[in-house]
Formats: sequence, structure tokens, C-alpha cells
Amino acid sequence: MNYINLLIDKPKFIKIAAEYHEHYGYGLVLMENGRIVFNRCTYYQWERYDKSNYSRMIDESVRWGKPDIFMDNSDIYIWCVPLCFNDIPVGGFFSASRALHESHNSHTSNALHTSHNSAEEKSREKRVQKAAWDLLEIAEKYNLCPKSLMQLNRMTGQMNVRMAEAIHSTKGIYYQNPRDIYMIEEWGLINAVKNGSFEQAREIINRILVGIYHLGKHDFDILKALVLEMVVQMYRAVVEEGADPKNLLSVNSSYLSDFSRIKDEMELSAWLTSRLEIFIKTSIDNSRKNIPVSLSVAIEYIKSNLGKPLTRDKAARMCNISPAYFSRIVKLKTGYTFTELVNRLRIDYACSLLDTTDKNVAEVGFESGFNDQSYFTKVFKREKGIAPKNYKNRKKH
Repeated sequence: MNYINLLIDKPKFIKIAAEYHEHYGYGLVLMENGRIVFNRCTYYQWERYDKSNYSRMIDESVRWGKPDIFMDNSDIYIWCVPLCFNDIPVGGFFSASRALHESHNSHTSNALHTSHNSAEEKSREKRVQKAAWDLLEIAEKYNLCPKSLMQLNRMTGQMNVRMAEAIHSTKGIYYQNPRDIYMIEEWGLINAVKNGSFEQAREIINRILVGIYHLGKHDFDILKALVLEMVVQMYRAVVEEGADPKNLLSVNSSYLSDFSRIKDEMELSAWLTSRLEIFIKTSIDNSRKNIPVSLSVAIEYIKSNLGKPLTRDKAARMCNISPAYFSRIVKLKTGYTFTELVNRLRIDYACSLLDTTDKNVAEVGFESGFNDQSYFTKVFKREKGIAPKNYKNRKKH
């Protein structure tokens, strides 16, 4: 299946290319597997490089969660951002700068000439960086690139950098024993787990692991014992927040047997990270389940009136609280704004109609509370990663 055609057609590409050119003066190319699909950047000779080079750029952009930029042998910058279908890269937007022009007077001194070139190159590099990041924002805005995936990959890359920095920073620090390291960091780690802060918890664990590895590298059993102690402390923290101990342990009943089979530091780190992810997710899910009675009333009201106009103020009145406080409670307990929550519930309802009835997309959109068909399609695609028509057709097969 040609997934790129499901994401973007020629009119949509032309619109995006025009928007991008208006802001930066740069052209735009759409590629799939190194093959040019649409080209609005004709000033650059794209055929000068092998197709695999462009495919590699797309893969690198996804891997690091940011635009991939490189300079060719003519001092021209090329950059790309990925286009994804269900989080799988199927193509990419590419753009290119123009070469620096030789516009200096031949009588200009070499020193002044070099200084001017250096300043101009720095300005061009800065402009390209901004243009590349804005191209990523455009792709995300048009739901062509999953923002959450790119953010996650950026975070992972940053954590790897921080791990390297932590290794460097601990070289001059001496502890009496590995337990000292954990005791110093324990309070921050437990609070990060309770608050559902995955990035902060990972950063603390990285520091702990680096220190423990340094001291315990000659005794792997001590290393494993301290890691297991960390997991027990995180488990207790999540249980204190209201998680069901039975449900928490049943997430992966083989976790202790898996632990006993660990033979090296890499396996141990991966096992600890998997535990952390489970505890953080459980902590977040549990906090969202503890919804105040007033919010439960509002959600039931919303579900019962999805096909009607819904406003934040009216929902707040149903709960006998102020609209401003209602907005804060909704965001705190669900993670969504009022509008996002309503749209999410409407899209879930629309999916159930598409799955269980023969109603067409327009009828489903209207019954779900969307009076504008194009807006319904936009929101549906943002939530589900696929247009409602394609969703319905897919269910038939």
C-alpha cells in the first residue's frame, strides 16, 4: 500500500510548500524511499546523491527526534523531517539552502574578507536551523509527523547524552560504598515516581547506576542487590499513592525470574528501565482514576450529550464549581483541556458508530457532535492517525 498517498496529496503539498516558501524563501520536496514525489525546490540538483542518502536522513531524523541537517560538498545545506503513518516513517519533507555567493570586492583585504564570510556563514547556519525546526512544526501541525514520537526520541537522545555527562562528572567523586549513592538520591527518585515524572526519574537512575557501576563493577551480586532495592522502593512509592499491589505485580509476574537470569550491566539497566516505565505509568493512570465526584458528573453529562453543543461553563455549572476551577480540575485529573477531552470522547463515540453501524462518515460526524465535516476529519485523524473514511474501510477487510 502506498501510505504516502494516504497522508498527503498534491494540492496539500503545494499549499504547504507555498506556506514554507513564503516564510523562508526555501523550496520543498516530498520524497518516498529516496524517490521524489513532488518537487517545489528545483534550484537544487537532488539527483546528485544516491536515494539511500535521503532515506538515511529520514531514519536519522526519526531516531533523534529532530530535523536531520547536513552540508554537501558545494557548501549547500540540506535538511529533512519525516512523514509517518501510524508512527512508521514512510517519507519525508526535504529542503535546501542556496550556496554562498562570491560578492566581495577583490580589493577587500583577506582578513576582512574572511571575517565577513565567517559572519555570513554563521548567520546562514542559524537561519537554516530555524527553518529546519519550523519545517518539523509544519509537518506536526498538518498531522504528517507524530509530535509525541519525535518528543520521545528527543528525550531518549538527551538521556543518553546526560548518561555520558554523568559518567564524566562522577570520575572525581568518591563514596564509601554503593549504598551511599542510593541513599543520597532516594528521596528525589521516589518523588519523581510518585509525580509520574519519567524523565526526571530516568535522570536520577542514570546518576545512581553510574555511581554504583563505578563502585560495584567488581561485584555484580552487590550491584544487582542495590538495583532490586531501588525497585522495591519504587514499588512501595506507587502503592502508597493508591495503586493495587496485586495489579502492579501481575503486570509482569515473571519479573523476579527475569531478574535472576540477568548476567551483565546492559541487561540489568534494561530490566530496571522496564520496571521504571511500569511504575511511572501505573502512578499516572492511578492518579487519573481518582476523579472527584464533581468531575465524574461532568464526564457523564458530556457522554450523554456528545451530539449537542457542549461548553465548559455549562459543564462547570453541572458540578456547581467555577469554570476556571473546573478547567484546572479537568487538566489535572485527565491530562486534557476541556475541548481536548470532549473531542476525545466524541471521536471514541464516532469509532463505535463506524464499527457497529452502516452510517456514512458524514452522518457519524454529525451524530458525534461535529457540525463541520472537515473539522471532524481533522480531529479524527489527529486522534487515531487515520481518516474516518479509511478507518471505516479498514474495518470491512
